[in-house]
Amino acid sequence: MHQGKGADETVKRQTSGAAPKPRRMNAAERHAALLRAARELSIEQGVMAPSLDAIIQRAGGSRRSIYTEFGGKDGLRDALMAEISAEVLPATTLDARQEGDLRATLKQFARNLIATLTSAHGTVLSWIILQGVFFSPERARNFLEQGPGRGAKLLAERLEVARAQGEIEVRDCLAAANLFIGMVRGNLYLERVLQLRPPPGEEEIEAHVDTVVDIFLNGLRPR
Repeated sequence: MHQGKGADETVKRQTSGAAPKPRRMNAAERHAALLRAARELSIEQGVMAPSLDAIIQRAGGSRRSIYTEFGGKDGLRDALMAEISAEVLPATTLDARQEGDLRATLKQFARNLIATLTSAHGTVLSWIILQGVFFSPERARNFLEQGPGRGAKLLAERLEVARAQGEIEVRDCLAAANLFIGMVRGNLYLERVLQLRPPPGEEEIEAHVDTVVDIFLNGLRPR
């Protein structure tokens, strides 16, 4: 009897010290975990689309979870694109229509744009967009209209005001806005997308922005 009691106590001690079973995630938590894993792996590995096995290993669940939550790998990519877009795109249109000094407005707009596009999340979003072009041109077109296209239209409105006030001389303000955005992106953005460099620092961004704004405004100065 004594040995049996000791054995029971040992079992109780082992049981009490055992790690509790992890709580099973609900649908919303599983959805968020899969998106978070896909985003983290994209940034860490520098790839457009991590493997499903790698995502599952980090987030938990199974392939069935991905198909249940997103309908498959394409759906997961679309959801990740939408999530990052909601975080990244507002910064690319910030202060585009602000009143005041045109040079200051352009500098703030350019600073926000290049810093956002060359950030880790901005680069991942670019990879997703580039991959999506091959599968859905419509998806890419929608992104262009909601993000860069919207920013260009807002900037064009500010240029229209400057033109009306005689600050600049230009025929097509929307065309000028698109050219300005292209100048801001330049090789900094391209090198980031091609994984040839790390994100630029504040000083590099400031120097780049100053050069772009100077060249742009010199070209639009009334003759």
